Amino acid sequence: MRVVTTASDARPASDGIEIVPITPDRIADLDALLARGDPRTCQCAWMRLTNAEFARLSPDERRSVHHGAIRDATADGRAAGLLAYRDDVAVGWVSFGPRDEFARVAASATGPTDDVPAWSVVCFVVAARARRHGVAGRLLDAAVDYGERHGVPVLEGYPTTTGKRSNDLWRGTVGMFARAGFIPVEVRARRASPERPVMRRRLHQRRRSTPDQPPTPEQQGDPR
Repeated sequence: MRVVTTASDARPASDGIEIVPITPDRIADLDALLARGDPRTCQCAWMRLTNAEFARLSPDERRSVHHGAIRDATADGRAAGLLAYRDDVAVGWVSFGPRDEFARVAASATGPTDDVPAWSVVCFVVAARARRHGVAGRLLDAAVDYGERHGVPVLEGYPTTTGKRSNDLWRGTVGMFARAGFIPVEVRARRASPERPVMRRRLHQRRRSTPDQPPTPEQQGDPR
């Protein structure tokens, strides 16, 4: 797997998977990935909207919300997520950004836990033909790498502890986040809803122009 920090320096990967930041010129590739299954109606806008807002909007309008978030992030000098490609076709997606951009996080049982300036990792989509190959885990690892290279202090996720269908796993799983170095900081629960852990990883900062350096003991501290 090769992770690139800009769209311009993408190169073929030896294992066939290449991960790049989303940019406006790649929106059509993302739309094609989201055109099937549950993402077709959600359009990766679920976490950006409250229940009332989501119910009021059509799928096309939800898509416009997501497109706007991608363009706003690009204008701000950052990415709103990462795309995984195989043979020049988008087969995976992870959405992330500053926590306060996701209205549902603030309005739901998932948080915010406190005022730590975290970025939220909120959604994974993997094409059916690419599932069971660890693509979501690779995207999460790439999100950590992206955050470290772009000054993100903390990444936070809200993975699921249950789910029998692949479509139930769009938040990621507890095991996947744990393998990526995230630790639970709180577990939320509501009546008739599964427990929802909040998991975090504190990131060590790296300059994009220099080789990766291991974190100091202070940088490896508890993310709470």
